[in-house]
Amino acid sequence: MDDREINKFVGMKIKEFRKNKKLTQQGLADLVGVKNSAISNYEQGIRIPKRDFLFRVANALGVSIDEFFPIQNEETSSTLSEINKISSQLEEPRQKIVLDTASSQLEEQEEQKSKIVSIKNEQEKFDLADLVDDSKVDWDRWVSFDGRPLTDDVKEAMKRLLGKRLEDK
Repeated sequence: MDDREINKFVGMKIKEFRKNKKLTQQGLADLVGVKNSAISNYEQGIRIPKRDFLFRVANALGVSIDEFFPIQNEETSSTLSEINKISSQLEEPRQKIVLDTASSQLEEQEEQKSKIVSIKNEQEKFDLADLVDDSKVDWDRWVSFDGRPLTDDVKEAMKRLLGKRLEDK
């Protein structure tokens, strides 16, 4: 479905739920704080409803925001559906808390993913021969398993062992 078809579908669902609640366009407009012409435009698919508007409409009509969209594919998790269902019943200030929390979690997730990608990229660029060349390695960034910096003796021992290993190859 393209965006135009989705907008028409959303508009059709708004109209369907509004009529099921026996509300006029003006009645729904009053409940959600917009002009009745806005409701008409949304129902006809002329205007694209914003998320906060859809949450207010869902709340006013006692439905989940998910119900405004075409049937979701099976990949959509039941957790996400449940989050949408519950958050659509919250008042707007509480919905903003849910949104802020989700945004924060997404940021944290992306940050962790970028660290993993960064580590993988570093590993891919890494050549064992570089470890025996002090000009190519910042040994001060290396730490032992317990997080303590490597001593000079340990650094030298590692270079010798790696050098010997490279010679054996």
